[in-house]
Amino acid sequence: MTVEAVANRQGRRRIRRSGLVVTVAAVLFAAACTGTDSDTEAVDATDASSTVPSVVATTGIWADVVSNVGCDDSVSVATLIPQGGDPHTYEPSLRDRETMDAADLVVANGLGLEERLTDTLEAVAAEGVHVFEVAEHIDTIEFEFSGGHDDHGHGEEDGHDDDHEGHDHDEEDGHDDDHEGHDHDEEDGHDDDHEGHDHDEEDGHDDDHEGHDHDEEDGHDDDHEGHDHDEEDGHDDDHEGHDHDEEDGHDDHDHEGHDHSGGDPHVWFDLQRVAGALGELADELIHAGADADTVNGCLDAYREALEAADAEVAEILEAVPADRRIMITNHDAFGYFADRYDFEVVGTVIPSLSTAAETNPALLEELAEIIEHEGVPAVFSETTHSDVDIQALATAAGDIAVVQLLTGSLAPVGEDGDTLIGMLRFNAHAIADALG
Repeated sequence: MTVEAVANRQGRRRIRRSGLVVTVAAVLFAAACTGTDSDTEAVDATDASSTVPSVVATTGIWADVVSNVGCDDSVSVATLIPQGGDPHTYEPSLRDRETMDAADLVVANGLGLEERLTDTLEAVAAEGVHVFEVAEHIDTIEFEFSGGHDDHGHGEEDGHDDDHEGHDHDEEDGHDDDHEGHDHDEEDGHDDDHEGHDHDEEDGHDDDHEGHDHDEEDGHDDDHEGHDHDEEDGHDDDHEGHDHDEEDGHDDHDHEGHDHSGGDPHVWFDLQRVAGALGELADELIHAGADADTVNGCLDAYREALEAADAEVAEILEAVPADRRIMITNHDAFGYFADRYDFEVVGTVIPSLSTAAETNPALLEELAEIIEHEGVPAVFSETTHSDVDIQALATAAGDIAVVQLLTGSLAPVGEDGDTLIGMLRFNAHAIADALG
């Protein structure tokens, strides 16, 4: 039956149905006039919830921080990477993209931590969703390769010579870090690699993510997977056996993983640094629609909580003597922790800021020598990454203890370490017990 025929048929029935229409209308009107209080409350609740901004945090760590700054249900917070997931290797789904597209604000760590989320975060931002990267508002520390430090009997005049598998890096400041056939000559010695992706920026922050090439105003040229880009300033960054000499010293190359030049992304391990960025986060929540008075009150309370927790962690770690504050970890995640609490990371099983990189037998042998030389009683694995390599290291070094720490993910809800403060407290107790 055509649309026109349907319309004519409905017209013939309209007169017969008019009485029924009037009756139904009257009933509906009466029901509306006698609506219950619960109906009104439901409408009010819907209106109220619509005024609360939705925030998506990439990790549970930052979701916890957002929930504390936006306390008392002033914001609705969702976590993208599930508990136990590794932010370095997490692959976003289409649903993740939809979740971020629908958010009023996305809170990410930044500095390349969420390596495989970079495309999605950039696309979401391009669509108009504001993405707040916390690390961009924190005074970061530079990455220094700690896969085996030369000041412990390995290396050259400046004590920072780390050679692995025939790699040669000549740099004017004397920092020599070699990985998988890449030769990096740099004046400032910043070397960061991300699965073959190089991003050089004017401020020296280098975050590379799976095929993203960012050549900025300083003319830095980043080559990915055998692509050679020679520009007027003569900066040529090649991967897989290429030689890189650069006058500005910003050279970032891959160890089949991702190192982030210009700043270590694991900023949450220094609670003072986190507290310093909360004001900007609070402003973002208010701009997204959260109640300003509520957020500012939550902000003050959480800053105090972080300050108290920082003092508590320092007190717990007093059990570790100064000469035993030496750590060998799974990957370079504890730079901020070591800087804040006067520890030294003398080696890492994975010579990278990212768990996406890999170790090698020569490095494990070198780390075993460091353990023997320094008398290290324990090495530290992490919950978000396999401990096979670090267990092998512990066995080779004489069956020393392997202690698991929380790094890129909080503990399951209800367990010790299920908040940022809880994570720092959990790690402090574990480290103090192992080294004290």
